[in-house]
Amino acid sequence: MSHVSTVDRPPMRMPATFAGRLTLIAGLGALLRVLYVLLVLADNPLSGDAAGYHHAANLFADGAGFPEPLRHMFGGVDLIVRDGAEIIVGTPIGHLEPTAGHPPVWTMLLGTFSFLGAVTVLQQQVVAALLGVPAIVLVGLLGRELRSDRLGLMAAGLTAGYAFIWVNDGLLMAETAAIAAAAATSWAGLRFARDPSRRRAVVFGLVGGLAALSRAELLLMLPLLTTVVLLRSELPWRERMIRMSVAAAATLLLLSPWVVRNLVVFEEPVFLSNGAGTVLVQANCDATYRGDFLGYWRLECGQPAPFGPAGEHLDESERDAVVLERAREYIGDHRGRLVTVVVPARIGRMWGVYDTVDQLRLDALVDRRPLAVSTLGLVQYIALLPLAAFGAVLLCRRRESLLAIAAWIPIATLTATISFGNTRYRTAAEVSLVVLAAVALDVLAERRHQPSQAPGGSS
Repeated sequence: MSHVSTVDRPPMRMPATFAGRLTLIAGLGALLRVLYVLLVLADNPLSGDAAGYHHAANLFADGAGFPEPLRHMFGGVDLIVRDGAEIIVGTPIGHLEPTAGHPPVWTMLLGTFSFLGAVTVLQQQVVAALLGVPAIVLVGLLGRELRSDRLGLMAAGLTAGYAFIWVNDGLLMAETAAIAAAAATSWAGLRFARDPSRRRAVVFGLVGGLAALSRAELLLMLPLLTTVVLLRSELPWRERMIRMSVAAAATLLLLSPWVVRNLVVFEEPVFLSNGAGTVLVQANCDATYRGDFLGYWRLECGQPAPFGPAGEHLDESERDAVVLERAREYIGDHRGRLVTVVVPARIGRMWGVYDTVDQLRLDALVDRRPLAVSTLGLVQYIALLPLAAFGAVLLCRRRESLLAIAAWIPIATLTATISFGNTRYRTAAEVSLVVLAAVALDVLAERRHQPSQAPGGSS
């Protein structure tokens, strides 16, 4: 018998280029997210916003536009109080009414894949997991823009493996789009801060507008960063105003179709979304000002459901206006406790320093986040915090545009302050944390590889 000689296989090598390595990290992140969906989330029942997005995507794919999905699919029974009497009012299955409860980007993304055939919950969960991959790439590009290829790859690696980022992917929640949008806005904002040209102002305005169509509060980055950058600029005042104007014009151009649609279809003025009243009324009541749900929200706080004076059905904007007035009255009557007790609890919940374990349980119960994954995320988060703080100090010392990277931290804090404490409201700020932590790790790696110099040696 002849002997077949074996040829030694060359060892596997890491890609040599930044693009190749970033692609590898993104691929590993995609694998992690898909396995997470298939092994952990496949039997996870949808509820609340996730169920709404699932049905909204299918309705959008069917050409129905943006109707309120849960009322259309399941109808509803509401209890109203009129002249001291309780009256039950039903909404039939198939009921169609426009909604602006959320900005449209996530519904449109899922709806596009629904149109292509991804109509079941599991199919959309896999799609959502894959839609989490662009955030890895964008954070990598942000880190590279900030300093170097190594920093970009470190930031991308943290994004790929940080559980409080990938826990969102597969839950069918808009946070998946919000993370990518926050990273893209920081990238465009950093470039604008370094060179506030007209062209970069337009790009920043367009990217920020797209982010606002993912989550409304992300719009705050635009006026904040633009104002600070242009106030510090040495450009003539006329040029500063032109750049601010072109950035605002680009944003308004992108937002205008959605805003015009809302102004046309609703009775009350609606711009990006009309859920402010619903959020505030559910976050400002006795149950959220005291006891186990301090700083959180309760669905029953919005009851009874608002209807017209004769029991007629109100559209979404009119209902939101009614409950907003209820919330304002309650806040006015409890202003002292709101400021001294409730707001600190809200901020503490979001940042994981108040009732931490109970908040993880609420995340599992309400947002369907797996408790084990959230616990892993908490451990990683605790490890990232000191690194992120060190990274922020380093950027300040280098006179880099810290605001373009870290602005999501005060924006997320403001969101919790005026609404309620929730871990997923910290989503955009997770981008700030991973990039700032990568800055620290990059510097530590650089110092480690610097040749040591013996005392008294020649320079």
